[in-house]
Amino acid sequence: MGQEKDQKTEQKTQQNRYPLWDNYRVAFKWVKELEGSGYFFLMGITAVVAFIEPFLAVALPGTVVYLLGSGWKPERIFAMLAAYIIVLQGLRTARGYLDGVYYKKNFQFRCKLGPQLFGAAMDADFQDFESETGQKKLAAARMNLYYGNGKGIEAYLKALHGFVIHLCGLIFYSVLIGIQNIWIMLLLLGLTGISALSRILVRKRAEEYDEKYEKIWHESNYLGKEALIGANGKDIRLYHMWSWFAREFHKLKKDFIHWGSRWWWCCQGFPDIIEKCTSLVRDILVYGYLIYQMTQGNMALSSFLFYIGLVAKYRDWMVPVLDTYGKIMENNRHMDCYRDFLDFANHTHWGEGTVSRPGQTAELRLEHVSFRYEGNEEDTIHDLSLTIIPGEKIALVGMNGAGKSTLIKLICGLYRPSSGKIYLDGRDISTISVGEYWKEFSVVFQDVFAFSFPLSDNVSCQEEGGVDGKRLKDCLQKADLWERVQTLERGEQTYLNKDIEASGVTLSGGEMQKLMLARALYKDASMVILDEPTAALDPIAESGLYEKYFDMTREKTSIFISHRLSSTKFCDRILFMEEGRITEEGTHEELLAKNGAYAAMFHTQAQYYEPGKTVCD
Repeated sequence: MGQEKDQKTEQKTQQNRYPLWDNYRVAFKWVKELEGSGYFFLMGITAVVAFIEPFLAVALPGTVVYLLGSGWKPERIFAMLAAYIIVLQGLRTARGYLDGVYYKKNFQFRCKLGPQLFGAAMDADFQDFESETGQKKLAAARMNLYYGNGKGIEAYLKALHGFVIHLCGLIFYSVLIGIQNIWIMLLLLGLTGISALSRILVRKRAEEYDEKYEKIWHESNYLGKEALIGANGKDIRLYHMWSWFAREFHKLKKDFIHWGSRWWWCCQGFPDIIEKCTSLVRDILVYGYLIYQMTQGNMALSSFLFYIGLVAKYRDWMVPVLDTYGKIMENNRHMDCYRDFLDFANHTHWGEGTVSRPGQTAELRLEHVSFRYEGNEEDTIHDLSLTIIPGEKIALVGMNGAGKSTLIKLICGLYRPSSGKIYLDGRDISTISVGEYWKEFSVVFQDVFAFSFPLSDNVSCQEEGGVDGKRLKDCLQKADLWERVQTLERGEQTYLNKDIEASGVTLSGGEMQKLMLARALYKDASMVILDEPTAALDPIAESGLYEKYFDMTREKTSIFISHRLSSTKFCDRILFMEEGRITEEGTHEELLAKNGAYAAMFHTQAQYYEPGKTVCD
């Protein structure tokens, strides 16, 4: 069984690779959906203008010489040149405008694609999303959208656009030169091939260096962020950790220089040397031939200037072809990562069924459930069977690391059993729509926090305009937070924290607990789970808050989790967990009478539940 799980983990960790053509097919499909078919017309007209304008510029000197030698009247020559220049300048203006519009369209597309990534992240199975593999895949996918204009899908589209334009220009110029002399055309194509081959040969090595460079960049970004966080400042100063940070920064700086220089040499230095050497050979042979033809009277001056211009501009078509090809392959990797995450997130393990009695208390049954975290060699939950009857109040207790939080995540559908089944009213929950199943749970986890949104949004979790004001007030009153809300300048519309609004309010630890209770009450789910949300409070305050939770959820099935035992006396049943197993079960009195692990833990902690007692007493 363990080997089979390891194989599944390895399969999930591997990144999918997609054919280049298929990546562009998918990218253009997204473009059409978000920007419409007009995007492709813009691509085409931009390409046409970008192709014609440079050619007219190259032909201008030869055209001038030709017209001067045509024998036409000066007025006609002037009119022809004026018209030529007006057309040329008009194309240049149009090209600048179209390039700006095309840039804007690509930027807009990348921004519009953002919700797709967020949607995929939210639709992803939480167990997979939370895993190390899922987080790595997400981080890699984010680079396709949020690495900047020069990386990811925006650069991917622009690179193909530029590649097609410059490849067409390269072919067109090669044909024009070949009309004059086929051997010159073959020479230019051969030298171009050498430059292209040099870049292709180093591309794989460049990808390797780029990955190392990105890894160093992420490490440096992490260190820089941690070193400047205000909350970390006291530890860094008191424990002299600044020297450790300085040492790590120094190591990363050396790695930056080492791998950065290798990347530059591989991507730019070596290919540039090859390109300059081939350009030198090209210029000597081609210019020598054209000058020879001119001096022998085999070529008119206008033709000489035209072909000199073609050869001089040949590099302007050749180098971008190689550069844009490199950018295509570089950003194809980001596209691979992005699609890999979408496929990873789209792998659902849930059915499409509905809950048999929505919003009603129901029996929850676990049969031989085991669970193992990705990469672990042993199960965290071991062959656990449990039945919770409708309306029952359960206390789930045990030391830290006993598996309580993991069991709760299994019960509320955030994790899937590695083996065994979970049933809601006799129905396998894997056959139920996850969205419908989650509606049955109000959960307050131990790491309570508020989003930097208005207080009303934090409680209702509804879109603007969807908040029931009367219900909101009632829940805040029951949670004993309404009076505090009334003291705020904007009442329930006050922003929490200061990330978005400078006037935002920061709630105390006790107020945060009340806010979470109000949220759970507002949802009004049939099962309420409290996963050690009071861990930061002292035992007396925790006991009082649990009694409030109990009073507010009398008509619901409730599970109270704690490694302290202040929440146990008023519950119908107490489950004591050790190492992923329920080792003791019963009422408070029954477990004390057994004089087992629960009794020992309770007697150790009991002194702290007495008012006036402290740890030092």
